[in-house]
Amino acid sequence: MPHQTVNGIKVYYEEQGKGEPLILLNGLAFPMDLWFSQIQELSKDFRVIATDNRGIGRTDKPDEEYSIPMMAADAVGLLRSLSIEKVHVAGLSMGGFIAQEMALSYPSMVNRLILIATSMGGARSWEMGKPFWKKVMDEMRGKTPEQIYRLDLTMMTAPGFAGKRSDVIDTAVSLRMQNIQPYHGFLRQSAAAATFDAYARAGSIKQPTLIILGQDDPIFPIALAEDFRKTLPKAKMITYKDCGHAILLEKADQLSGDIREFLKN
Repeated sequence: MPHQTVNGIKVYYEEQGKGEPLILLNGLAFPMDLWFSQIQELSKDFRVIATDNRGIGRTDKPDEEYSIPMMAADAVGLLRSLSIEKVHVAGLSMGGFIAQEMALSYPSMVNRLILIATSMGGARSWEMGKPFWKKVMDEMRGKTPEQIYRLDLTMMTAPGFAGKRSDVIDTAVSLRMQNIQPYHGFLRQSAAAATFDAYARAGSIKQPTLIILGQDDPIFPIALAEDFRKTLPKAKMITYKDCGHAILLEKADQLSGDIREFLKN
């Protein structure tokens, strides 16, 4: 199982394919395994690296303060250990926070930037997503990890998706159950995401940027698209209809196709 020691922890990663490197960064409580469709498809054209963030999966989970800059430094350290000097970066949700931090703090290392189902953080984003978090935390009380993962995925995806594509939900739950995230890992990741705010800095992102949002995302509601448009007016933006927060699962083929097109042109 491939690990690299970075910033005092062992970071798990997998890589597949050849070509320009592309790193996939996942969100809060999501292991790298949920990129399974994109890894398989995009590795036909790119050297795809997918990694577990600190606090989840097969990466170490120290019970200490985490931050988005810390997780960006983890990703950069991993890439440097693999002798990668420049990389395309795709991040979903909290992974989108990490991706933005990489683009801002390590600009020479980031080639193109892809932000999926995410925001620039800050109080506005948190307030808009609060109804989802309140509802999901209330519903999860007393549930087993498997029940929590299934409920979580059902509530974050577009209405009706879980019923129509129970096969996708089953696969995602099974993958998450392989390495159950400890509660302290969830809390540490959540606290890091809650303190991230790039509103005052995101306008300094110079890399070509693609932003992909779900029309029915309850965590980062589509109204936040206007904030991106104002801050990154040159970014390409795509909105997926009938899609919630788990874009990598709900619109797997479309996401891979849009990423490929953006990186190839």
